[in-house]
Amino acid sequence: MYKLSLLITAMVLGGCGGKDPLADLPPGCKAMLPTCLGVQKICAAGPVCQACPDGQYATSTGVCSPIGTAMTHDFAMFTAKSGQEILGLCQSWTIGNAEELWINAVELTQDEASHHSNWLFVPDDKYNGPDGVWPCSDRGYDELSAAVAGGVLYAQSTQATHEVQKFPNHAAVRIPPYSRIISDVHILNATPKDITGHAQLKIYPLPLSDVKVRLTPLHVGFRALDIPPLSSSRSQGSCEVASQFETQLSHPFDAKLYYILPHYHALGRRFTVTHMGGRHAGEVIFDAVGASGEARGRGYDPPIDLTGDDGISFACEFDNETADPVHWGFGNQEMCELLGFAESPLAWESQISSVRADAPVGNMQVSTGECVSIAFGYDFTKAGGPPPTP
Repeated sequence: MYKLSLLITAMVLGGCGGKDPLADLPPGCKAMLPTCLGVQKICAAGPVCQACPDGQYATSTGVCSPIGTAMTHDFAMFTAKSGQEILGLCQSWTIGNAEELWINAVELTQDEASHHSNWLFVPDDKYNGPDGVWPCSDRGYDELSAAVAGGVLYAQSTQATHEVQKFPNHAAVRIPPYSRIISDVHILNATPKDITGHAQLKIYPLPLSDVKVRLTPLHVGFRALDIPPLSSSRSQGSCEVASQFETQLSHPFDAKLYYILPHYHALGRRFTVTHMGGRHAGEVIFDAVGASGEARGRGYDPPIDLTGDDGISFACEFDNETADPVHWGFGNQEMCELLGFAESPLAWESQISSVRADAPVGNMQVSTGECVSIAFGYDFTKAGGPPPTP
């Protein structure tokens, strides 16, 4: 489970001089709450971690709170046979929004054995065709071109059946007018029975007058994964982005991190993110311990200030009990990916494309990758056009 920082709790308890907001939690829950929040749950009597109902999210004070008013879309039904993996399909929702939408939260509920899904928005004159399920290649869809044409909305934690991506009440991602939401389909049924189900997506917009922070995306990936057989291992890297802020904006790196979502597969056991450089060098920002299968996204209120840092460092730990090396990929291969949202004048993409073996640490094999980052301006004025007149 997550080893969450107690930063939020400490800030709530200090400086107000009033009643401890965690005092009314059930016995044993005060200590257990950080673990529960790490999988988007509250702590209930037992003590046990308990999921919030649909339409609510787990707050830092240990209660479920309503998210807001949702726009909802139900996607098509899928049937996946036992052991089947489905790739190469896309599903879309043409919103029909004549005005921009500022999205404060996204809620996914799915019972279709969705392994992972990335949700992007594009102008609704891109990837034309009816909504529903369609082969991505038929419309020339790929995530990079979609992100350039529109932007990133949300990514699902591995095999999570219910997840809420919730920002603080004043922060949001902008969806331009006349947009279409598109997700890749990656279904993996590892059970002994066939599964039939579908995904439901809810987006929660804010009035523009309530938006104080406009969020931009960031993505870090470890494409050069080389996980040795019959061993525990750690794949790590540091991604420098400060120089690009200096070059493009003539001022230091000054992002504030509002949300992190890690992604790894069945061999993954831990995902950590730390400050790179600056006065907080080496301090842990995020630490997820445990196998996949639960909602792993974490929001920060207040945000993590990266000002003065050089970038971020991250690492994934794996237990590979097979006799074969494992690399980046689908199926029985692995990933080590991070999606985040930040208050930042630039979005950025970082990829580790080469790796070297380092000295083991105890019984753990260690490899370090070389990271290449690209930062770019994020256009908050993008706008699609109204659909053509028939």
